[in-house]
Amino acid sequence: MTIQVDNQWPEIDKQFDILNKKFLAVGFFSDSAESKLLTIVRANEFSAHIQPKNGEWLTIPTKDTPVGGDGGPMPAREIPGLFRPKGKNVLAVPSGNGFKIVYILVKEVNIPARPFIRTAKKENEDKYRRMVMNGIGRIIDRTMSATELLNILGETAVNDIRRQMVTWSDPGNAPATIARKGTNNPLVDKGILARSVSYRILEGWHD
Repeated sequence: MTIQVDNQWPEIDKQFDILNKKFLAVGFFSDSAESKLLTIVRANEFSAHIQPKNGEWLTIPTKDTPVGGDGGPMPAREIPGLFRPKGKNVLAVPSGNGFKIVYILVKEVNIPARPFIRTAKKENEDKYRRMVMNGIGRIIDRTMSATELLNILGETAVNDIRRQMVTWSDPGNAPATIARKGTNNPLVDKGILARSVSYRILEGWHD
């Protein structure tokens, strides 16, 4: 009589080795630390006091600001016919017999902290632990790979951050922002920020 033993432990050990050598990063990514996207994310997550770097004024878009190529407000320098009406802290374009305000000029902007990334992580940590433990069991059962587990965790965390963005309400928008957006949801405008949340599976250990 011949007894055959199906030794699955080498493959299981291989999957655990993958988990030990990789980590999951979730959030917003850019090749430049000074990217517009990361600047917006940092300002909302940690708060920001913004003053002009060049010139005297900051430009705050209105509901009539044209949309730029990136889906956000068109930069003032790219708007044809833009001018500053005498005695007014606005930038405008001609409209009929008058003008249409497309930017409000201010000396500084204070953005309050809206820690949506850290809040999403804190509120879902127990769920992520359960997912990992369940995934380890499935790896042992050979019904899931390490990469599949990492992808499921990444997709779940991305959706949790997006959900936090949609439901965030306090502190709300400034009156000028509400007038432009038509809503008081501080983290959702045209959906660009929400669509930019992603995850990456990276090599190496990370604290």
